[in-house]
Amino acid sequence: MKVGLLGDIHGNARWARHAIEVFGARGIATVVQVGDLGVAHGGTEIEKWDRANKLLRVHGMTMLVAPGNHEDYDHIDALEPRADGWIPFRDRILLAPRGHRSELGGRSVVWLGGAGSVDRHARRQRGEWQGRRKLWWEQEAISDADIERAVAGGHAEIMVTHEAPAPVPSIERALGGRTPFKAHDREYAAHVRAALTRAVDAIRPAVLVHGHHHRIVRDGWRHPDGGGATRVFGLAAEYSHGGLGVLDTATLEVEHLAFDTM
Repeated sequence: MKVGLLGDIHGNARWARHAIEVFGARGIATVVQVGDLGVAHGGTEIEKWDRANKLLRVHGMTMLVAPGNHEDYDHIDALEPRADGWIPFRDRILLAPRGHRSELGGRSVVWLGGAGSVDRHARRQRGEWQGRRKLWWEQEAISDADIERAVAGGHAEIMVTHEAPAPVPSIERALGGRTPFKAHDREYAAHVRAALTRAVDAIRPAVLVHGHHHRIVRDGWRHPDGGGATRVFGLAAEYSHGGLGVLDTATLEVEHLAFDTM
């Protein structure tokens, strides 16, 4: 089974529609979106996501989402989960609650979205400047209860997350050096990443697919006790090389798609 992979899109409807067309041309029926979809509601957001949902329906496609740290979690929390656990943002756009279990091409999958925002302070301030419009939600953080739900089912072959575990060498190199973000927000984000890492260590997936870092990642994360490694594949963000990819569930290999050939 070939599964489409879609990196962070931050509510960019034009890129979402482009991705759907690319995957539709390849005959792909299931798309995994790794967070920062840009879940929002009200005003023009309703029409935007209705159009994306209609295009998914035209292609006979479903988008499965591991929500990130740029989502309206108040809206997500108000949605009623289906009997199978998926949360319908639209009938063709389904959000995975943290710890949700499913299958893709006969492979077991666990979903654990969420991440800590290193720009938390700035987003709070922008919200105040914009008439107290909310731009940051505390529900983005991965809680102990989230971890317990995720690990309760034991091992899974595939893990879909927004954040990546630590350390992943290529990510650590990219994160090194000076940063404009406040120390307490960096510490907060690192704490949330450490929580995800505990879950990965317990679940020990063969493959983990993530977003958040806005770059192609083809790397690995080694379990602290030396008991093997998890292959880590990261997706870039919208309008970027590697912002789209394809997972082959038979081989558990990921192909990152080049932007200039889309």
